[in-house]
Amino acid sequence: MIGLARSMAATILVLGAGTASVWAQERPSFDCSKADNAIDRAICKNGELAKADREMVAAYTALLNKLNGAAKDSLVKDQVAWVANRNRACRSDPDSIENCLKNRYASRITNLRAYAQGTYPAISEESLVKQGKLGKITWSYDLTYPRFEGANVDFAAVNARFANAAKKIADESTPKAADGPEREQQWYYEQGFTVERPPGGQAATISLSFDSYRGGAHGYGATRCTLVDLRSGKVIGPDGVFTTGDQWLRLMTQLVGADLKKQFDSNPGFEDALQPASLAKLLSEQHRYCWTGKYLEVIFNAYDVGPYSAGPYQVDIPYDKLKPILRPDGPIAR
Repeated sequence: MIGLARSMAATILVLGAGTASVWAQERPSFDCSKADNAIDRAICKNGELAKADREMVAAYTALLNKLNGAAKDSLVKDQVAWVANRNRACRSDPDSIENCLKNRYASRITNLRAYAQGTYPAISEESLVKQGKLGKITWSYDLTYPRFEGANVDFAAVNARFANAAKKIADESTPKAADGPEREQQWYYEQGFTVERPPGGQAATISLSFDSYRGGAHGYGATRCTLVDLRSGKVIGPDGVFTTGDQWLRLMTQLVGADLKKQFDSNPGFEDALQPASLAKLLSEQHRYCWTGKYLEVIFNAYDVGPYSAGPYQVDIPYDKLKPILRPDGPIAR
């Protein structure tokens, strides 16, 4: 806790001054001569991490200077929690500390920049981290997930959705019996999230990605997106974004099918997945829709439309092609 306190004290000093540029460009936002813990030392000896630390502080400072009152207090509280979660997760495995820090910083920078777009959405980070050994299985999980806050909007249902899903995954990632594999195995489940702000500023997309291994021939990873309407606090599926009727599904099937067919020329997938009925069924699933600030990303994870060896597929659709099927009163601006 002493290391955490000193790290936060150094960070807050820089943030309060509002200038990370006073440090030499190869250094992080804090004084490396005072680095007295594994986290700070790892950042100080890695130029990429030092740069990420400076960028994170700059994004945090820029957002902090835009806020006041309860919103500002919420961001400060969330930043302190983020540093604590980062330290707790990344120091658990000294062999992977740098990769852990790179992932944490990349997500945090993306999220802080997204929070600065439009009205501050007050999305904090929750974390579940644990490791252990049972029989020949060494296991761990590192799960982060969002929590929405708002004085005038009830986010209880969406928060419970993310929290319950994370708790279920944590339980499933913990071996229950010692009589498992004959050889040593390392099980893991790593989950993080980033936030996107689609046009209009009325919604936030939670892009949740995970990578896991629980025995078998190989691990598995995927990305799933959730659109949250910041006006109502509810999760919105494609039927809440697009106009009523089946026009939107027909158009999406045409656009996505044509794009996937081109991708299959260089990265072959399942041809039967391109059949209109099969593709329409897949496109009815809300977790495929990642609404970003520039375009709609439609995600197909491994096995969805191609073999595991092909990896995921992604179709990017500009918003101007979607204008005819977007609801005028929906969460995505036309």
